[in-house]
Amino acid sequence: MKTRLVVEWTRQTLRVAVARARGARWHLAALHSRPVGQQDELAAALRELVKAVKIRPTEVIGVIPREQVITRVITFPSEEAAELHQMVELYTRAQLPYPREQALVEYAVLEQRAGFSTVALVACQRDTADRHLTLLRAAGLSPTTLTVSSWGVAGWFDQLTPAEPIPSPTLIINVDDARSDLVLLADGRLLFSRSVGQGAQDWRPFGEDVVELLALEVERSRATIRKELAGVEFASVLLTGCGDLARWREPLAQRLGMPVTVSESVRPLGPAAAAAATVLSPVVAGGLATGRAPMLDLSPAEVRSDVRHREQVRQLATVGVLLAAVLLAGSGWLSLRLARHQRLAARLTQALAQAEPAAAVVRERLRTAALVESLMEDRRRLLAALSGIFQQTPPSVALDAVTVERSRASIVLRGDADSTQAVLEYIKQLEGLEGVRGVELKYSTRRTTPSGERTAFELLLHQAPEAGKIS
Repeated sequence: MKTRLVVEWTRQTLRVAVARARGARWHLAALHSRPVGQQDELAAALRELVKAVKIRPTEVIGVIPREQVITRVITFPSEEAAELHQMVELYTRAQLPYPREQALVEYAVLEQRAGFSTVALVACQRDTADRHLTLLRAAGLSPTTLTVSSWGVAGWFDQLTPAEPIPSPTLIINVDDARSDLVLLADGRLLFSRSVGQGAQDWRPFGEDVVELLALEVERSRATIRKELAGVEFASVLLTGCGDLARWREPLAQRLGMPVTVSESVRPLGPAAAAAATVLSPVVAGGLATGRAPMLDLSPAEVRSDVRHREQVRQLATVGVLLAAVLLAGSGWLSLRLARHQRLAARLTQALAQAEPAAAVVRERLRTAALVESLMEDRRRLLAALSGIFQQTPPSVALDAVTVERSRASIVLRGDADSTQAVLEYIKQLEGLEGVRGVELKYSTRRTTPSGERTAFELLLHQAPEAGKIS
């Protein structure tokens, strides 16, 4: 039977969740926790917990807290997986606050539409991952996956069957003993996450002010979501974890003006999580142990290679057992056929290995050429749009500034004209430009200049979808 072990720790506690596979589903078998103080106590405490579990797990998942990673939501002009990988690499090399060689990066596709892909990018420093891997190995465990705590919240929610439908998108607030995770989910997809350093023990001294502090964190999350995910608004809030959550529900709903639901953290996880839930939240560890949704994997390349190697060893062992059974049955003909197929497979593998380097070079050149062509096409379209703007600008209009806003695929024009009527006529001329789907007048005002009365204005030109994204 397959077994899964999830290891999570906060500033105050170490947790180990154990799940066993039954068919296509995972079921939580046990959830252990232990308070920890100094960093050097972790390895010893984990060794004791693993010894108490008494299993040899087929999967070992380490949990990196959300506050120790960087997340970004970016839109790239491609739907091809290979091109997206290269674009993510170019973006991370330019935008990460530390060298790319010192970072682990992974991304998940949120949406693909009209040739564009919106992805959630997650990055953490290699040192952070190495600390988690070192702790797991010191306890005699062979890690298979390193993921982020937010994906545990998503896995927990994936199993939740509420009494009444919860409006989507849903902002989940998981209150733990030493931190609170805020995770936005829609249609089973994780769109946004953040973490604050206050947990149930930190909220308790604030008394009635807790609702106001929680509402402030929700509003901060709303502002970030609006900035990164245009047009996305969460429709409800779900509170779970530990603490007096039921008492916060009604005042928080009134403060936010939207439905707020409270769900017991142990409900989707079963009785194995009940004992731990009185002092800490089982959401992250339990959600990763039993969740069906795919989780983000931040494991370094050597860990992934080691996992593949162990899987191949298991497969070879299975094949060896089957082959031994065939030999013991005295099926010489079947053994001969199997040996022949193995020789053919070895020759085919050798031929593929010889051809792979040349094929990889060709693929890399094709991807690079396609990326360069896409970037050049974006520049050409932008220059064509600017040329049309300058050609349609009459003598009665003077432009002071022309600004390109990449994120909104728009161009901002600031200047002044002889009159308001001249501004309106200029707007009509701009609306007729190719590639412009609309012109928005942000403001106009009369002002006195050395040359007389003038009308100052600011216009926002929205590019048509076929015009591409401004780079």
